[in-house]
Amino acid sequence: MKVQLTLTPAEGKRLIAQAIACMDEVQNAYKNGILIIATSTTTAYIAEELMGKELDKGMFTAGVVTHEGLGITKADGRYLHYAFEKGELKECNTPDLVPFLAKMGPDDVFIKGVNAIDPYGSAGVLVHGPGGGTVGTAYGYLVRNGAKIILPAGLEKFVPVDLAEVVPLMGVNAIDKAMGWPCGMILIQGLVFTEIDAFKQLFGVEAIPVAGGGIDGAEGSKIFSIEGENEAAEAAYACVAGLKGEKPLKTKTMVKPAHLA
Repeated sequence: MKVQLTLTPAEGKRLIAQAIACMDEVQNAYKNGILIIATSTTTAYIAEELMGKELDKGMFTAGVVTHEGLGITKADGRYLHYAFEKGELKECNTPDLVPFLAKMGPDDVFIKGVNAIDPYGSAGVLVHGPGGGTVGTAYGYLVRNGAKIILPAGLEKFVPVDLAEVVPLMGVNAIDKAMGWPCGMILIQGLVFTEIDAFKQLFGVEAIPVAGGGIDGAEGSKIFSIEGENEAAEAAYACVAGLKGEKPLKTKTMVKPAHLA
């Protein structure tokens, strides 16, 4: 059976979150080990799905992309990272993650949203803060200890270039003028998890993105062709129908200093 579905970016984030939250390795880390959910928009949905509580998801961020450009979330009202150890939650600034990161191993999971994915399996995170922010702090511990890294990314993040060629073009001190805050980029390796993977994980169907775009609240949408057994395809259709109306996110950002204007 073939069905055609349309997902807005917010609906795609919710679908990805539902799939990641039920992954065996995520559930095991959440209940029995260490699970870190670093701040980002898509990971806010994952935290909601795991915890069964609603968050102000636009404030579960540090840096954001807004209509004005790249922004930094206001500190007042902003969530910290979520670190779970055997189900117990601690909210942490980036430096406070280090004791958790140092203990992590192959059964533990670090989940971080990204800003770009490319055709070659790479993912990139925009960074402005000294030392490369959260990824700059965490990545060495994660790869040293062999922890699992999951990188949820809606296909709105897809860029049709090799991100390895993008990194040298970026940098706070390399950019002469920017809409919002100038940034560098760090490439991070892990399990890149898109809507395609979510459909496979949740329903066992094959999903192919066939078109994109939209207006009237559908900006950034992706259209998918879904193929699978009748029952599975119907379940995927019903799920997406139930996601309709997922609200786009709002946030509050800091004013860019004059010397960066």
